[in-house]
Amino acid sequence: MSISNTCHMITDHPSAVSNYIRSCMMLECSDSSPNPMQSDFPYSFSEDGHLRHRATSEPYEFTFRLDDVRETDRQHHNLCHYITQHVYELLEKKFHLLREHLEEDSFVFMSPGALDHSGSLLVLIQDWGTVRSGVWSWKLSAHEGLERGGQMPYLRRAAQESCAVIIMNPNEGGKTLEHHVHLVWERLVSRSSAEHVFVVAHGYGGLAFVDLLCRERDEVERRVKAVAFLDSSHSLWHQPLGKAGRDWLKSHSRIWILSAKPLNRSVGSLKAGCPQISAGTQCHDSVPAVCMESVFRFFSKTLKPKPTPTPFEIVTRSKSRAHDENHNLV
Repeated sequence: MSISNTCHMITDHPSAVSNYIRSCMMLECSDSSPNPMQSDFPYSFSEDGHLRHRATSEPYEFTFRLDDVRETDRQHHNLCHYITQHVYELLEKKFHLLREHLEEDSFVFMSPGALDHSGSLLVLIQDWGTVRSGVWSWKLSAHEGLERGGQMPYLRRAAQESCAVIIMNPNEGGKTLEHHVHLVWERLVSRSSAEHVFVVAHGYGGLAFVDLLCRERDEVERRVKAVAFLDSSHSLWHQPLGKAGRDWLKSHSRIWILSAKPLNRSVGSLKAGCPQISAGTQCHDSVPAVCMESVFRFFSKTLKPKPTPTPFEIVTRSKSRAHDENHNLV
């Protein structure tokens, strides 16, 4: 079965795909062991970031075989490994990001001098699964290109806005996503000189950020200027935030959710806890790409000084008459 619409894969064969995904989670997409895939993998990325067959230049096609899960696993592993290594090379050579090792096999990518930068710091947190730094979705990267499935557009926009960048890598190293986010905060973000910290959290990355907020509320509220939740998995009512934490999120975050409504249309919910708007798509993997301009407009808006409210004064007839008399004297 060829996957033509990556966003509907799970609904077609839920039980088989669930088993497949669980087995995929055991595979490492960025291991450094010898892998013939680098030379034998029949596809490569073109200059414009699209995956094409090396011999025919045809677009990438993933064959999902219900009768051979191991072969499907192998294809998935080869694909993820190739995308991961290619993107890591782009991050280091094209965007000049540095690897910052944290513990064991855990590392992140960050712009040079990110911790000493006194302006804004952009922090990207991926969803759970097999994606690594620089990638929002391996499926979109393979089928629609790195401009849709990768984090490169966010990096270019950050450079335009003179923002330093830290790209988390929560699915690398074998520990929980929550552990990774807390570690990056403790070792890097909390020690940065940035005046404003902006966070973009996709899927389970949003839950991990809220977990961090629960643990380090005072520090997070002091340092983070705004949070963009992209089809986030977090819950304001099932995570121990407390009223103060919920109030802070209400005024410092936005949630873009899957919706058939046009992008940025209000999608009301009494339990949302903060402004909830349409992502302009019903595909979870597409949300970061579709919402990027909206996210950066939201961030820019938070930097604008709020207008000083004008004191309200009731104008009585006598005050109005006195004003007119004074005005006529000028």
